[in-house]
Amino acid sequence: MNRNVALTIFASYFSVIAALLAVILRPLLREYGLNQDSIRRKQAVLFALLAIGSFIHTWYYMFRFMEWSFNDYESKVGHISGTFLDRLSNWLMETALFEQAWYTVCAGPVNWWISEQLCSFTVGAWTIFIFVEGHRYKIKHAWMYMLLGQLVAISVASNLFYVALSLSTSRSTRKTGAASPVLWLSILLSLLAVSYTPFTNERSFLPNLLIMHSLAAVPLLFGQHLDNSPVPRFSLSFTSLYLLVCVMTALIHTWSSLVLYQSSDGPFLAALWRTLYSHPAQSSIGWDTIWTTASFMVWALTTTATHRIALLVTPLVSVGPMASALTFLSNGDEGSTQFSQKTE
Repeated sequence: MNRNVALTIFASYFSVIAALLAVILRPLLREYGLNQDSIRRKQAVLFALLAIGSFIHTWYYMFRFMEWSFNDYESKVGHISGTFLDRLSNWLMETALFEQAWYTVCAGPVNWWISEQLCSFTVGAWTIFIFVEGHRYKIKHAWMYMLLGQLVAISVASNLFYVALSLSTSRSTRKTGAASPVLWLSILLSLLAVSYTPFTNERSFLPNLLIMHSLAAVPLLFGQHLDNSPVPRFSLSFTSLYLLVCVMTALIHTWSSLVLYQSSDGPFLAALWRTLYSHPAQSSIGWDTIWTTASFMVWALTTTATHRIALLVTPLVSVGPMASALTFLSNGDEGSTQFSQKTE
């Protein structure tokens, strides 16, 4: 890779983010202007503020991580003469930023305990949520919310998706079908990749990470529409899929919690706080996990009157299994979630 290519890729990363935000925000601003329901507009503003807050908070640490990585590189190879662009391109050519960041947040029991909650939620309950509700409320470019989450932060993308649902004035009248094999197999394999992460080595870590991230977008890009007829062979009801995801994410979180307990050498909260600020990459994904969990709880509390007490234990049992469990308890095979009842 030459210097121009490295700089182009780096610039393209931010250009893609800007383009995604432009495409996503344009219809949201239009819907906000057209929607006359004051409750929905207030709800949309609430989640917009959460999106802005999570973006500023997580990306403050993301830029701190880039600064740390740049300084760490130059401290190892020695100061490189030349312009700043020369130094920047050398750093980009010699550093695998994506792998470096994720290896940091998966490197220890506490680190992984924080990170797996975000991973499990993203490839599990949230993938289904985007797939079903994106179709139900005719959200344009629903797959872009997943891509934005992968590139920016899940908390930012999820809050913007909540904004889209709050403002949507369209609703599909067709009966929701079953989850096609494209959907449930992608989710199953993604969750298996999440569970395998602590057992990876230097050779398998990056391929496993890429599988985890890429498969989450597959059903949103290529999945069969919910109202297609006939139902594809080997399809699952959405109730069954939510139950499956709930069990798998609960097992993943239970395992990581047991490993954390066995390796603990002090108060848990103190260790959690130290780890959260142990590295800027860890701070970024750690706070993304916290923002995502809090935003999910706010969404559920503002759109349903059921299971509010159960929501209080979400920080303890993890957002991944809780989101799936609450949906399983509240929906039938329609595939809808209870988190849409008040907004209809």
